[in-house]
Amino acid sequence: MPVAKTNIDPVNGIDQYTLINSAKTLSVIVLNYGGTLTHTLVPDQNGVIRDVTVGFDDYEAYKSPDNPFFGALIGRFANRIGEGKFTIDGETHQLAINNGPNALHGGLEGFDKKIWNVTILSQEPASIQLDLVSPDGDQNYPGELKTTVTYTVTDDNALEVTYKATTSKDTVVNLTNHNYFNLAGVSQNPNILNTRVSMTDDVKGFLELDDNALPTGKKLSWSDADYMNFTGDKAGTAIGARFNQLKSTNGYDHPYVIHDNYVINTSDLPLRKAVTAYAPETGIQMEFATTEPAFQFYTGNFIKDGVFTGKKSQDGVPYGVHAGFCLESSRNPDAPNKPEWQSSVLLKKGETYGSKTVFTFGVRQ
Repeated sequence: MPVAKTNIDPVNGIDQYTLINSAKTLSVIVLNYGGTLTHTLVPDQNGVIRDVTVGFDDYEAYKSPDNPFFGALIGRFANRIGEGKFTIDGETHQLAINNGPNALHGGLEGFDKKIWNVTILSQEPASIQLDLVSPDGDQNYPGELKTTVTYTVTDDNALEVTYKATTSKDTVVNLTNHNYFNLAGVSQNPNILNTRVSMTDDVKGFLELDDNALPTGKKLSWSDADYMNFTGDKAGTAIGARFNQLKSTNGYDHPYVIHDNYVINTSDLPLRKAVTAYAPETGIQMEFATTEPAFQFYTGNFIKDGVFTGKKSQDGVPYGVHAGFCLESSRNPDAPNKPEWQSSVLLKKGETYGSKTVFTFGVRQ
């Protein structure tokens, strides 16, 4: 069956869903816990199946306090909110501070730690729907938020992810998936420093960050920091080639800009191809496209060494710093506190939040 359900922990109600396309050239495994993408299986240039997602075989490992959101759905608000504060209709809401002076990835018990209700939508294409009701006041966010995410595996080797949300009262929302990719499959290379990245001309620049990793509100161009550029003659640069210029962050952890159409529902906007990543070790490449205005490019700078053991599909190679990279499609960080960006994250009662992101896999010979 293209979609198969397995109950892996009856006591805690943990289910695993395996989605396979008809050509058997792309398979993903998803947990109802956190909506977590645990495995992404694709053939390399020699036809060997590689698992290009960093994660665990045992779901209990995802509950570790050291787990850096491997593969999880992130909400209610992905990325950072400065001082964990935002104001709606004159009322200030204080969130838990869990990242320096910031609120990060939805709080102490965000969507990554919830059990989602999963429905099989179709067998061909292999598709599942995940639903979650977050009650009014959950993690101190206002409004009952109803969120729907779909994962679909297509015959053109794409993983399509769609997001929708509605609320009972005005609130802020920013949803993403926090998958860590290693296109060499970890067993071939335990870090992603040699992975080549190219960005298209649809990537317009990046956001300037302050010392607390919050946007100042200013968009920068490649001339402001050439080491951020993966377009034009910098396309195909290895991820680790310019880390000596990124010492404060130990790698990339930056929001890149695609467009400035700051609407609450980007689903009807064009799907823009933004990034192609390629691992010379396996020949596997991945294209990343989204309707969203931005994406966080993160290179696993704070994955702890010596804590996590890899999966059987990756020969049990331990994970450590830079084991994977993330392309987190999203709205801009701290958008609730930036007037010019608020319209992209302020979800009002009666409106629908939405977006779409697609990861497409292939090989270079």
